[in-house]
Amino acid sequence: MKIRVAQKPPDAYQHGDLREALIDAGVKLLTEGGLAQLSLRAAAQLAGVSHGAPYRHYRDKAALVAAIAERGFRTLTKAMRDELERSGARKAGRKLTALAVGYVAFATAHPAYLQLIFGSGLSKEDAPESLRAAGEEAYLVLRDVVEAGIRAGELRKGDTDEVALACWSLVHGLSMLFIHGAVPKPETAKLERALTERVVLLLGEGIEV
Repeated sequence: MKIRVAQKPPDAYQHGDLREALIDAGVKLLTEGGLAQLSLRAAAQLAGVSHGAPYRHYRDKAALVAAIAERGFRTLTKAMRDELERSGARKAGRKLTALAVGYVAFATAHPAYLQLIFGSGLSKEDAPESLRAAGEEAYLVLRDVVEAGIRAGELRKGDTDEVALACWSLVHGLSMLFIHGAVPKPETAKLERALTERVVLLLGEGIEV
């Protein structure tokens, strides 16, 4: 996926939307070289601004990393919700499958986001409130489906968070296998969806009634 970074126009005094441009630049740097290549200086260069300009928005690299991770979580949440809505699923099992498809599609389209939001090195205590809220929102999309499914008798009785963790672990593991090439990524989105659904079906045999 080609990542575009909006640069400051040559005849402009200010960038216009430097905060978002720096996030785009950070994602580009992460995609091309990993976390070690990410710096405020490098992001500033991609955005076409002075080396000191980013500090008006981000006090240090960790602050930029947190902003990128927050956007990643919100993009993930949207991907899952959009797929859930498109599916029109009514039963918990089909809803979980839709969430899995949305999760894997997000992961394979945005591997830098996925690896950052779960491997940024930011502790929960150090993460800003907005990042913690974004992560919680993403998890609750899954947890709410599991909780409703258990309550409706569509999923086996058990601890809601343990069941949600089982679902999350399986789909996240599949996503990472794709990203790292341990499992060949399907050639089309249709095949990716079909493989994801088969994997989730195996989980469903253990938790569905």
